[in-house]
Amino acid sequence: MENKKTPKTAYILVIVALAVLMILQFILHRRTPFMKDDLWYATNLVTGDKISNPWDILVSQFWHYFNWGGRIINHALLQAVLATGELGADILNIIVTLVLGFVICIQSAKSGKKNPVYYLIAEALIISFNASLHFSMYWESGSVNYLYSTSWILAYVYVIFSELKIVDSNESSENIDKDIKKSGSKIWMYFLIIPLSFIAGMSTENMGPTCFVATCFVIGYLIIKKKKAPAYLYLGAAFSLIGSVLLILAPGNFVRNAFVEDKTIREMIDTRIDNFLLSMGSFIFAAFLIAFVMTAVYIRGFGRKLEASQAGLLGFAVVAQAAMMLSPAYPQRASFGIMCVLIAYIISLMKSIVSIKKTLFPYICIAAGAFYIHALIMVGTDLMFPPVG
Repeated sequence: MENKKTPKTAYILVIVALAVLMILQFILHRRTPFMKDDLWYATNLVTGDKISNPWDILVSQFWHYFNWGGRIINHALLQAVLATGELGADILNIIVTLVLGFVICIQSAKSGKKNPVYYLIAEALIISFNASLHFSMYWESGSVNYLYSTSWILAYVYVIFSELKIVDSNESSENIDKDIKKSGSKIWMYFLIIPLSFIAGMSTENMGPTCFVATCFVIGYLIIKKKKAPAYLYLGAAFSLIGSVLLILAPGNFVRNAFVEDKTIREMIDTRIDNFLLSMGSFIFAAFLIAFVMTAVYIRGFGRKLEASQAGLLGFAVVAQAAMMLSPAYPQRASFGIMCVLIAYIISLMKSIVSIKKTLFPYICIAAGAFYIHALIMVGTDLMFPPVG
């Protein structure tokens, strides 16, 4: 199936499987009303009136930046989504879930034949690896902060890692030069990279700075390999850094942290180490475990080296996880973005392994089925036993 034209039957089976999964998730969305922070963000944060126009959002986020936190892009979008009502928000959530699965899949370093099975794996793993399904996908405030923001973060990662894929996929030095020059000459890229890198940098406190680090990695790798990098990457690095700095140094963060973390230096360090170890041993353990096992199999079992874009994805996840050491709290839902990067890395390795030995593709299909069944069980459990709170 993998080495030939994908039969229509495969597309039909995947579409049906995805439809079932999305319908069940939509039911979960419908059963999850606006609650907690949703009720606050559904209003003008200054006047307390219900959001009725874009001006209410602008005024709210100006106040938010100086009084409660720096995630003003995420929360501006959240207020816009909340303004559509519960049904509108639920529909948008399903659309973004589908978009996120697509963005995860296109991170693959392999540009060969595409197969819908990988998309099914992506959508299933978003649920299977999820440490807090309810609060990262169905609670609206969590959904926008993690489900939505991870979509544009990975879109940015795809853009900058496309330069690594040029180096990965070309044996000829002359071809690499030609392709890098061609990508750097795309004028539209300069208009795209500025807003995309800025909102990626200003997304969350760990993923935003990691976008800057990842961009620097790409620039450094290209300079080592070819002594040059496209100019738009420097813009990406600059604006992801600006977004991260504005996010982290928002005056509102210091106001909020005074409520969240009133501890001595020693207590703060101990708490953050405990949170980090808990996350590695629980929240994100399954995703990292499978990623590292597959890495060992790929390197030792097949005698191959990671491609630069693959190493970049794994490194992104490791840096983003390490960055959580700086956070006063590490709730389960905060692992969502790291999880999605690891899913992209795992799928990339799957495609690389199948490209080496095509007879292994049926085992990928078996894994897809197992992940899908686990995802159905998780969603079904939430349907039968709704989380409290």
